[in-house]
Amino acid sequence: MNDPELNESDLYRFDPDSDTEDEAPRKRYKDKTRKKRKKRRITAGRIAAAVIVLFILTYFSMVVYTSNFTMLETEQADSFELNDCIEVEATAVRDEEYITNNKKGIISYTVEDGEKVNAGGVVAKLFASEQDVENFAQYKETENELELLKQMTGSSETLFVDLDTVDAQIKKKLIDYRTMTVQNKLPSAAASKLDLLRLFNERTVVTGGSANFDGRIAELQAQLDSIHVPGDTGSVKSKDSGFFVSLLDGFENSLDYSRAESLTADEVNAAVRKDPPSDAVGKIIKTINWYMLCPVTSEQALTVASGNTVVEVSVPRVMSGTIPATRITVNQSSKVENGLLVLKCDYMDGTLADIRRENITIKTKTYSGLRVSRSAIHDDYVTVQDKNEDGELIGEPHKEKTQGVYVVYGKRLAFVPVHIIYSDNDFVICSDDVNDPELPTGETIALHDTIVVRGKELYDGKIVR
Repeated sequence: MNDPELNESDLYRFDPDSDTEDEAPRKRYKDKTRKKRKKRRITAGRIAAAVIVLFILTYFSMVVYTSNFTMLETEQADSFELNDCIEVEATAVRDEEYITNNKKGIISYTVEDGEKVNAGGVVAKLFASEQDVENFAQYKETENELELLKQMTGSSETLFVDLDTVDAQIKKKLIDYRTMTVQNKLPSAAASKLDLLRLFNERTVVTGGSANFDGRIAELQAQLDSIHVPGDTGSVKSKDSGFFVSLLDGFENSLDYSRAESLTADEVNAAVRKDPPSDAVGKIIKTINWYMLCPVTSEQALTVASGNTVVEVSVPRVMSGTIPATRITVNQSSKVENGLLVLKCDYMDGTLADIRRENITIKTKTYSGLRVSRSAIHDDYVTVQDKNEDGELIGEPHKEKTQGVYVVYGKRLAFVPVHIIYSDNDFVICSDDVNDPELPTGETIALHDTIVVRGKELYDGKIVR
């Protein structure tokens, strides 16, 4: 028979000092309380055990999962080019001859700086006044623009010219025009203005338009008719053929052109300016070959390739592009001493004809290939087989340790060898030539390959997500 329900108030009906059977309700109450507490402890223990089992199962599931599937950080192999450069001061040495004039009159040059002239050719005309010089210059500029517009009017024939090429030429000419204007080379600025006009017309035609300059032609013709064209009082001629330059800087004879390849850095640094002759009005550069003489440190001398190697040179102050130059020699008393780098150039224009001492940048080496993060490079083994002189396989295939990267092909990793041609702290440049003799297997990464940058437990053939 079940015990009647007890509660705590029933305990106080009994005498606590009594030894009679009246103590039975108290005992039954205590037993029931102990049973409830024991039941709660068992339930809590079961819950804790279940949580621990669930955690263990989850952990081992993750271990099994990650052993078969790896989360990776990847990147694409992209084309990349990097140039090694040195910056030095260069002194231009040319075969120069003064052009002199003893006749009276104000000079107006008829050729531009850097323009080729023949022996006995006219380089300038003489006028009686400044106004006559101004009128003559205005007449020639207007005449040249009018002639160009007449040639371009109605031009709508198909031009096989890329629009990007035309835009690049326009950008360059705008820079040239600004440079010539700042340097007060007005004839050259006027020539650049005409070039811009021609290029803008080409762009109009390339984009499907049609050029019509009737209004501007009428305006220029009216201006031309109103300009008084003065008669010159004489002319200035060059006795030698070559490239004309109006600017005189006083360094024309400070260094011997015939000794340019054997000069020392001390001789170049000691060269001083001398006042040109009082009757000199310009000069002729008699040959297209000229030199850039560059004092260099022993460290810089080592970075320039030996032999008659062609390098690219930029002159940032006066031009945006580069020109080719041939490295002739580095004149040094010893390999640990500073020296003189001798560069020979055979390119000439109006800008280069004017320079004398300029800061230049020499591109000493170019690295071209595929850019890969340094963290992607690993050492692993590949199977290789030796070849004889005829390219035939000989011997048994064997394992060889080499540098390479892990490439994602579908859902698998493949270890692919690379030949690193340039290394930096953050990235490397790898050769993309499969015939590179430095590659042990005759294969390497290709453009846009998916390269693993970070991942755990990488190996060839691993299945990845």
